[in-house]
Amino acid sequence: MSRTTELQFLLGLDRLSPEVRFIVQALVAVIVLLYAVALRRRRGHLHAWPVAVVGVALIIDLLTPALGLSRLSYVVDTSALLIFMCGLIRIALELADAATHRGREHFSTIFRDLLTLALWAFVVMVVLRTFFKIDVTALLAIPAVITVVIGWALQETLGNIFSGLTLQISQPFQPGDWVRSADKVGRVQGVGWRATTILTRANERVDIPNAQLAKDVLFNYASHAVADEISLGISYDEPPNRVREVILGVLRDIPDILRHPSPEIFAWEYGDSAIRYRVKYWLADYGLTEQVHDRVISSLWYALRRNGIEIPFPIRTLKLSREHRMAESEVQRELIAELRGVDFLRALNEDEMRILSASARVRHFGAGELLVREGELGDTLYVMRRGVVDVSASGADGRPVHLNELRRPAFFGEMGLMTGEPRNATIRARTDVEVIEMPREGFIELFKTHPEAAAQMSEIIAARMSQRRELLDAGQTVDGGTRGRSRWLLDKMRAIFDI
Repeated sequence: MSRTTELQFLLGLDRLSPEVRFIVQALVAVIVLLYAVALRRRRGHLHAWPVAVVGVALIIDLLTPALGLSRLSYVVDTSALLIFMCGLIRIALELADAATHRGREHFSTIFRDLLTLALWAFVVMVVLRTFFKIDVTALLAIPAVITVVIGWALQETLGNIFSGLTLQISQPFQPGDWVRSADKVGRVQGVGWRATTILTRANERVDIPNAQLAKDVLFNYASHAVADEISLGISYDEPPNRVREVILGVLRDIPDILRHPSPEIFAWEYGDSAIRYRVKYWLADYGLTEQVHDRVISSLWYALRRNGIEIPFPIRTLKLSREHRMAESEVQRELIAELRGVDFLRALNEDEMRILSASARVRHFGAGELLVREGELGDTLYVMRRGVVDVSASGADGRPVHLNELRRPAFFGEMGLMTGEPRNATIRARTDVEVIEMPREGFIELFKTHPEAAAQMSEIIAARMSQRRELLDAGQTVDGGTRGRSRWLLDKMRAIFDI
């Protein structure tokens, strides 16, 4: 049992006495197997089976000296070395993968496969040279002969392999990047021997040959902000600067559109029935292009309609001219009936309500649009007709905190309208919303002809303030009561409305 095996020589155990060598190797084998059992019980980057293979190889190698110098001992010695190298190579590859591709869902294995092939070729050549006394230099000529024979038949395959290597070295993209080659657009999954795999928006798995990908013009949308644009026609009656203001307001409220670079609106050309505008904006994630495009188109429809800006089309104009329109008096009666649901307007008589409703307008907001922004000055009261809105305000840490949800017959914006103070909350449409918008001009006209209405409204609003004291701390500086708030509010209204 004094013969030293090749594996023991590789591990540096040949310098020890046979008894010590046996004990050390057996102890190492037991420790490795116990570690494999521990890996089996938990998940990690390293699997248990290659570690177990190394332990089994060490145990098999322990049997070699017991076989003496028989032919069987060389077979066992060779088998133990091959099994040991198999486990060791697998461990090395898994550790390399964990270190190189940590945190990536997909990555290319082309270099890993080449490294595996090279390592196993080296092991086989060492075994042939050491145990079977075969001249491996003669074997080196075989690949050259095979290459000459089948090279012509595998030109396309070899081209894809070398193109894949080129892509790995130059790295024009990373797994997870959005790319476009010819008419194919998708997210890169990985680079293989033959092709690069991408996943399209339709969830189609497409394999693009590496040679084709290396020759075509390649667009990578992951490195910088990506621009998208839409075009629309606006009536000649609308000043371009007002159109830009409305469109920029819409783009500002869509979170996925970048602030830098800022969106651009170009008055592009004079069409037959409209001025054509190009709206250009930037995104950080190309994968959201279609969703944001839809959001921009939808939000612009609501915003342009709210602001009375027409998108003229001859067919649409003809259709609108044939629609049955409700009489103006009937519309006004309907608005008055709904405005009486607002507590501080309920006491107004019919004449006062007609004055106030003359300036009221029905507005539509799409889901996700802002109606009121916290901190901005407001001069408009909103009365809910349809839909749901969310109310939020900035918390102590600056993050928005959800406070409430409002639906018909709720109303909001009265404090900004009456006092001129900044909005104290942000209100965003959860669903499509229809509201009655009442600007300050209507109240100015009302208070000029009926100044007593201001006093009535101030008392009712002050009573509501006492229930929401946290929304207006300034009112408590008078005497902390409802009458004090009423006097404070009436003074504010007189200053705002010049009454």
